[in-house]
Amino acid sequence: MTQSPTPTSLGLGSASKGSTAGAKLKILVVGATGFLGAKILRNLAQDENATVLAMSRKGAPSGDVAGVEWVRGDMMDPASLDRALQGVDVVVSSANSYMKGSLDTDFQGNKNLIEAAARAKVSRFVFLSIVSSEAASKVPHFHAKKVAEDLIKTSGVPYVIVRAPSFLDQSTDYIAKAVKGGKFQGMGDKTTRWSYVLTDDLAAYLAKAATYRGSEIVNQTIDVGWSDGPKNQQELAEIISSVINRRLKIQIIPWWILRVAARPVKLFSELGYDLIQMFLFFKTGLYVSNTARQERFFGPAPTARDAITRWARGQQLIS
Repeated sequence: MTQSPTPTSLGLGSASKGSTAGAKLKILVVGATGFLGAKILRNLAQDENATVLAMSRKGAPSGDVAGVEWVRGDMMDPASLDRALQGVDVVVSSANSYMKGSLDTDFQGNKNLIEAAARAKVSRFVFLSIVSSEAASKVPHFHAKKVAEDLIKTSGVPYVIVRAPSFLDQSTDYIAKAVKGGKFQGMGDKTTRWSYVLTDDLAAYLAKAATYRGSEIVNQTIDVGWSDGPKNQQELAEIISSVINRRLKIQIIPWWILRVAARPVKLFSELGYDLIQMFLFFKTGLYVSNTARQERFFGPAPTARDAITRWARGQQLIS
């Protein structure tokens, strides 16, 4: 019979918050109402040795994950964070606000959360960041992640930073929508490579970072991606075509259109400008994951074909 993990057995320091041997690990997920956050919750809820809390400004959403307790908290309200973090051993944060047209959460909200985690003396802070964010100061939401990384490192809170590349899938899956119409729609050119991750895999990695046994994962920054490396738009389209056994028409929006559009778009859409700057950063060739630590802590990275096959099945592109 195996013993339930405690903060001590997981390398999370002394059994804080009054935890005793056999006590469950108390994990708070911030960003739990998002597309990725819901997947993180499902992964953690399967761990019988964890008590899973999910933070929301409005309480439990519809379609709540079984086995999850919802607590109220707002990243822009430090007092609410202190209440939500009471007794918590591990924080997992995938929160962001840039897709909602604001960077408040990405800057001030992350600062508030980090400071609250330090006050609560949490034993591990798992933070979702972005590959190569230190080289992308012109991309507002990438830069926000680097600022948060630096705040975490100076806070004294034990951390695990998981750095993700481009998501293969989104809550509104534009790639799948185009593929269903016989097209692959890409950005830039057919030769520049950058890294990808499937959000099902990313959620599993973040959950593993929260419950990983042993202190060797503490204060690590871990890139995630595919074992066979970054892919260009031509390669990605060809793998998808092979998996679904259907020839796709490739349509690419060239870099020059993005460059020309950046300034006028900024006048009416900060989000649009942010996304254009993100794609222009891809052109540098720096948006590439080093999966060495991923393999060490989370197990073998999938190949592009494996991830794309699972994505295609989930999107009912194949049976």
